[in-house]
Amino acid sequence: MNTRFFALSRKAGALALVGALAGCAQFSALTESLSFRPADTTPPEKLTQDIGRGAGTLAFAFELDNKADKEDGQVGSGYIVVLRDDKELQALPHVFEMQPSELDAKAWLEFADFNRDGFMDFKVARAATAKGQLPLESVYQFDRASGTFALVEALSGVGRVSVTTPGCVGLDLLTADGAAKQESLCFATASDKWVFSKPGVSRDQAARAQSAQQCDPLTPSLKACQLARTEAEARLQKLMREYRSGKKKALQKDQGKGYAEAYAKTFDWDHLSWRRYRDARCAVQVREQALSPKDLPAATALCRYDWTRDQLRRYEEQVARLTDDR
Repeated sequence: MNTRFFALSRKAGALALVGALAGCAQFSALTESLSFRPADTTPPEKLTQDIGRGAGTLAFAFELDNKADKEDGQVGSGYIVVLRDDKELQALPHVFEMQPSELDAKAWLEFADFNRDGFMDFKVARAATAKGQLPLESVYQFDRASGTFALVEALSGVGRVSVTTPGCVGLDLLTADGAAKQESLCFATASDKWVFSKPGVSRDQAARAQSAQQCDPLTPSLKACQLARTEAEARLQKLMREYRSGKKKALQKDQGKGYAEAYAKTFDWDHLSWRRYRDARCAVQVREQALSPKDLPAATALCRYDWTRDQLRRYEEQVARLTDDR
């Protein structure tokens, strides 16, 4: 009886082992089907770079996240991992919206001192060049205080970035109408920000102009905040015209001329309503702060500048999306 019992036990164990092996094979096949990196794709190589001025040498690797990619055949999303002596310093979220063949695995990062502070920054492709479009790139700037990199929003996800003069870059992009243009930006050391400048304007001239218009939220100045708001509103108006024109053309093609004209009128009315609401809300907001009468004008100007800057960011995103859709 014992012999029969052990024989049955061995048979049951063998069947369980076969089932387990079959389950492993099915799980392996499932994970391969979920992988959004094709098996024949060469992953980006680990790169090393001397950052400069005592910051030492850092290594850069790309690691995929564990989410299946929405677009078949694209490299997908993951993290740019920064390491020192094989120890992770930070992991920067990044998405490669491109075919694996469009990503140079040996040069997927390009290093340069974009802001002329003596430290190496880097740029990385986000979306590959499509027919009639420009590539989208992201720029990460080294911060000597923290020893880490941070995304430069003003230079990222808009177009192609290239160094023109020390501390200044050219940003090649497409307008909402599909026309190519180049913006020039320089890094203003006084405010630690990238600011728009006219082509041919030196970095120091741009820095002085931006510094004169800087609206400091801690110690707001009426004149400085008014100048900063005026500059932001000029950029906002420019972006709005580009977006309205591009959207109007698209609607005219899909919905007809009458619909597109009605949209343009509504668009202008919405912006006028937004300006009125902004001014009224800022007036109430400043009074709620119980400031002295002499501080009210500067605080109101600061509030209007903040609202304008937030609206400008939204339109920058909308113009970028409209360009992508084209």
